[in-house]
Amino acid sequence: MDRLRRIGAGVLLAAALCGPARAQTMLYPDRLPDGYAYVRFVNTGAEPVTVRPAGFGEAMTLGTEGAARVSSYRVVEGVAGRDLEAQVSAGGRSGRGAFAVEPGSFDTVLVGPDMALAAVRDEAEVSQTRARLSFYNAAPGCAAATLQLDPGGRAVFAGVGPSAMRGRAVNPAAKVRLRAACSTGQSAALDLGEIGAGGQYSVWLMAPAGKATAFMSVNAIAPYLR
Repeated sequence: MDRLRRIGAGVLLAAALCGPARAQTMLYPDRLPDGYAYVRFVNTGAEPVTVRPAGFGEAMTLGTEGAARVSSYRVVEGVAGRDLEAQVSAGGRSGRGAFAVEPGSFDTVLVGPDMALAAVRDEAEVSQTRARLSFYNAAPGCAAATLQLDPGGRAVFAGVGPSAMRGRAVNPAAKVRLRAACSTGQSAALDLGEIGAGGQYSVWLMAPAGKATAFMSVNAIAPYLR
């Protein structure tokens, strides 16, 4: 029990970085106990959804405006050799889905407009001198998404498949503008503000109303409560 409490204390957010993004560094323990993983949920639809995990945390409501779509990572125990389940409800409709994750992993569960669940294995390497940028293709019908610098069009990530992600370490920068694109269209330019050393940032491409949109969220881990 003391060890689990230390995990919770060790993953609290550090002090905020400067800049419009107000990014915060996500701290990790050296390693999770055997059989544990980190899981977060993301709403990719056009209306708010409520997610009720079965046996691994309280219910949460995910909104439709930018980072309000993205939950914090939660510590989930006993993930080896079993499916995790969650009930999802939105607009008077409800459904139940299952997914599997590997022990010791970070995972993002995309909640689709049809309330289906799709687990994406994250890349979560940490550097105190560089930032970590991840790009998620959560747009229905987008077979290969691109994230590029704006202006200029230089690709940061290219060919990211549906319900997939790509990540890389990047140098800290005072101002970053990006644009996400797919064969179905491109998003408006996205101003990330300051990218700070040690920060963990996720950029999302979605099309909840049929039009490509992109936004950024800062990764966070919820304290472990038992």
